[in-house]
Amino acid sequence: MNRSRTLWLASLAFVCAGSASITAQEVPSVFGVDVRLVAVPAFVTDKDGKAVPGLLAEDFEIEEGGRKVPVAGFLAVDAGAGSGDAALHREASPRLTAAARRQFVLLFDLTFSSPAGILKARRAAIEFLENGPQPGDLVAVAKAGAGGLQILVGFTPDRAQAASAVAMLETTGAERVRDPLGLAYDLGFILKDDTGKFGVQLAQTLPQDPDDKTTLLQMLRDNQDQYRQRVAAYVGELQGLAELLDSVHGRKQVVLLSAGFDQSMLLGAEGAERVESSQSVVEGRLWDVQGDRHFGDAQTRSGLDGLFTALARTDTVIHTVDVTGIAAGGALDERGSVSGASGRESLAQIAGRSGGRFVRETNDLAGALREVLDASRHYYVLAFEPAGSKKKPGELHKLKVKVKRPGLTVSHRAGYVVRDPKATPASVTQLQSAEVIAKGLSGGALRLQALAVPYRGLRGEVSLPVVLEIEGESLLAHAGKKALSLEVFGYCLDPDGRIQDAFTLTPTLDLGQVSPALKQKGLQILTAFRARPGPADLRFLVRDPASGQAGSLRLTATVPSFEAGSQSVSPPLIMDDPRARVVLPAASRANPRIEIPFRLQDTAFTPQAFPLLRNGETREVCVMAFGGPATGTAATLTATLIREDGQSLPLELASPRDVNDADRFRRLVVSLTPKGVPAGAYRLRLDLPGSSGDEGRSELPIRVQ
Repeated sequence: MNRSRTLWLASLAFVCAGSASITAQEVPSVFGVDVRLVAVPAFVTDKDGKAVPGLLAEDFEIEEGGRKVPVAGFLAVDAGAGSGDAALHREASPRLTAAARRQFVLLFDLTFSSPAGILKARRAAIEFLENGPQPGDLVAVAKAGAGGLQILVGFTPDRAQAASAVAMLETTGAERVRDPLGLAYDLGFILKDDTGKFGVQLAQTLPQDPDDKTTLLQMLRDNQDQYRQRVAAYVGELQGLAELLDSVHGRKQVVLLSAGFDQSMLLGAEGAERVESSQSVVEGRLWDVQGDRHFGDAQTRSGLDGLFTALARTDTVIHTVDVTGIAAGGALDERGSVSGASGRESLAQIAGRSGGRFVRETNDLAGALREVLDASRHYYVLAFEPAGSKKKPGELHKLKVKVKRPGLTVSHRAGYVVRDPKATPASVTQLQSAEVIAKGLSGGALRLQALAVPYRGLRGEVSLPVVLEIEGESLLAHAGKKALSLEVFGYCLDPDGRIQDAFTLTPTLDLGQVSPALKQKGLQILTAFRARPGPADLRFLVRDPASGQAGSLRLTATVPSFEAGSQSVSPPLIMDDPRARVVLPAASRANPRIEIPFRLQDTAFTPQAFPLLRNGETREVCVMAFGGPATGTAATLTATLIREDGQSLPLELASPRDVNDADRFRRLVVSLTPKGVPAGAYRLRLDLPGSSGDEGRSELPIRVQ
């Protein structure tokens, strides 16, 4: 164990009274249940079914329960602009931002499809994931089969993780490292590929003889009771998926890859079979007529009606892709258990009644999926303040959105429901927390701040140490009297949305021991992500499962290459004694050995993420510099406070110290004593000697009292 790690663990060991395992039902949403702003995605098409850009807020009208309500917020989104989050206007409210993302579920139907068709669909889906989704799009992967409907990876910005789920679709997945929030299919996958490629291999786990599964399905069809029960269960699973997705803000687009089920389950017998059964009815030979085959199954039709109601209410559409069209040559073993025509008709009805697209008779699945992307490129997000209502949690608030311009059609959700947090199932709360991370939302009852400091270790490994700080008053406001159990999630993403690293921490704090320190200075979580040189997107979620309080934070950092001849400097680090506060180390998945850079030779310190300077109080500030001017030039270091209006206030500095370390970083330490500085928010700027431009400039937002 290296020196810095030993120092830190010795300082931190006393604060953690235990560790609790994570449970999905304890994941709250930072949105809360007090609905003050409702966001409604609206997809507008012309008479040819093409998306219509260029509309304004005044082109829309919103009705809630038959009463007009003003449009309080508006976003026009061009998802194909390639600008990712920039297209979603980060200055917009979190609800607008959350509802503005495109979200796709790739759902593979293993029940009514042949192995050959699904295999080719998987190959095409991976091709689509490599080239199709735009920055900002989220993709989930699910399968429906003998074990029911399973979500393999939730809505994630990491297309490589989605591709990994597709590649391993029909395996048990027993060997994968599971992500508690479901944003990654396999957290171990982040360690295996640094090339920018997906690096996935399609698992060949299909039956040796594809006729085996076809024969089984044909037997189910011959036994009408079993087949009808499976169809009813399948429709119920689709409805359950829609209801689950209701917890996610924005439109959800399910891409169902299937051969479909026998249409006679819905409409009764067709063709010669219907003529023959009709003749039997006319001639009074009712014993020759199977009622469900002639008239269709009422239970299945009722289940479909329930499905379409749920889809409209939850803002979910289903696009269906006929995998029999993908199978080259149209061999019988590639058509599954039903005739191509019957299966296609059920797929057509599901897509048509849900507002989706039906793709048939194509061998270019990736191209067909790109058509779905193009059809939803332009859309709008409208927000309104809900009118006063006496509806109870769980009851539907009906919505109607109209477009004032003639000849246009608008598609939107039929209503919204305010959930009862006490009755929220585990799967819903997990999706809500995953949504906060996937969409990079910041806010919540727990106040978070973080400080990221790129670092190159003794052995040359590049990492991104982060100090995540939870403000003490918000943390203790709803805590119990004896103990505080928390669950902390952190993710490091690259500019393409790929997960580079992640950590989960589940501490239990003894409040009798640490409450005074928490109240005074809050709680710090210390981690170090493995990150490649370039921009890094950091996202955190902290939650108290007992009270339901949560907070989230997103920030960006730039990791330098630390090449010879280059220069980089850290933000100003307002130094504090780690023994005077509660600090918890959290090893990340890809970086299990935390190498701590916050030290002056053998003395560890902790930087403040909520930095505060007080007039008349002296604080030590450290800047870590890599490369640049040689030792002995720190005497000309200058400090300036920059007000929000741009005005500069120079600060006097005491004699600086220049501390060198074996890691080749210079640690420049100065003492600051503000005098007569008006209270408020500033940027603390330190300019290093012998440097030009931003290379030798170090800045940090601070507060002054």
